[in-house]
Amino acid sequence: MKIFLSWSGGASQKCAELLAEWLPFFSDEIEPFVSSDSIRKGARGLDELKEQLDKSSFGIACITHSNLDAPWITFESGALSKEVNEHEGRVVPFLLEGSHADLEAASSPLRQFQSTRAHDKEDVLRLVRTINEVLCRSAGRHPDDTRLTKRFDKAWPDLSDALAAIDLTADGDGYGPPRRSQTEILEDLASLLKEQISRITDLERAVDALRNGHGTSPRKLTRFVGVYDEPVGPVAATAETSDQDEAG
Repeated sequence: MKIFLSWSGGASQKCAELLAEWLPFFSDEIEPFVSSDSIRKGARGLDELKEQLDKSSFGIACITHSNLDAPWITFESGALSKEVNEHEGRVVPFLLEGSHADLEAASSPLRQFQSTRAHDKEDVLRLVRTINEVLCRSAGRHPDDTRLTKRFDKAWPDLSDALAAIDLTADGDGYGPPRRSQTEILEDLASLLKEQISRITDLERAVDALRNGHGTSPRKLTRFVGVYDEPVGPVAATAETSDQDEAG
């Protein structure tokens, strides 16, 4: 089962990497994805992220006070919530500090999801149980809660100590080093926009064809100037004939 770990900022990244190492202890079927070290060298970031989002059945967003409204946390979590809903999965804000009330106060999109407090043992156990339930449901078997709890009691001290050692002041008011440059982000967003316009164009062409018959080209829409080609075929021929008649 693919688990997508979303982060923004140094402390959040460290948390995601710790969880990626810790979660497979409960099942070798768990495959964590952290963009900091899981993206193949040379791969286009957004394409790789989209591929991983498509495959993910569970998502965890590592939250600090510094990244409550970080753009990448919002983007990845929003995309992730759509993907995992289709897979009957979950999205969980993993709070390195603060409480769910901080998500509410910041009007974070993540406030709609049930959060987990990173330093609360019972809260983290509930998170692990939820992951196990999603895993077992997808595999068509019943979860073994007794075995899971024993494993958790053994593994919890290591995670608890590692989380406590994270320096939450390092990021200050920023989000830490950006994972990609602004140029790369703008290029990918432009690519996505072109793709969406292309899809809308194809859809509107199909709708116009159904309305006007197969022999009639689609009308040119003002909100997509330059998107459609000029009418060709029967329409263009008719217009040419009309011009000749007027000239005659």
